[in-house]
Amino acid sequence: MIINIRGTNGSGKTTIIRNLMANFETKPIYGCLGMKKPEAYFLHPHHSPAQLIGPVYVLGPYNLECGGCDAVQPYDLILDLIQKYAAKGHVIFEGVIVSSSYGRVGRLLEEWGQDSVMLFLDTTLEICLERVMARRLERGDERPFNPTNTTSKFRQISGSKEKIKAEGKVRVVECPSGYEATDEILGLLRTAKNDFANRATA
Repeated sequence: MIINIRGTNGSGKTTIIRNLMANFETKPIYGCLGMKKPEAYFLHPHHSPAQLIGPVYVLGPYNLECGGCDAVQPYDLILDLIQKYAAKGHVIFEGVIVSSSYGRVGRLLEEWGQDSVMLFLDTTLEICLERVMARRLERGDERPFNPTNTTSKFRQISGSKEKIKAEGKVRVVECPSGYEATDEILGLLRTAKNDFANRATA
């Protein structure tokens, strides 16, 4: 299964990944991004709820302030990493740039059909803006905040969700951010594992 977590800045994408990693022993994998930024992480289960799932890979580095696929450049590398790790197991990835369009990533996910999921976070615009402003203050950035960019991305992502749902080429899941989204992802992965096992024994 391939799961693309979608949302604008401040929606909680990175928090979900970090919550998810807490369910596994996490091993960084270095490659196309050099020796300072992992291109992916292998999530190895260390207790029973995760052991039912199988190999899981998270794309992009998470040792940076702006991580995930937003730190994978050029853009084509994201496509390469999806294909590379989908051949090994389940893949999870997120990023504002990826979230803001369907494009080549969406068309690639179509190849997996209903085994690919776009998980849209239903975090409100007001909460997203509050979080973005809080992060700026944590960095010591006290300049006036212009919400235009975040607001535009929020509306763009919301609009794309309805179009993707209507087309039905990939599965769309809507979910709150935080631990509820983490549980949703673990549930999707367990279902995918079971579906694969059923097909293999049919």
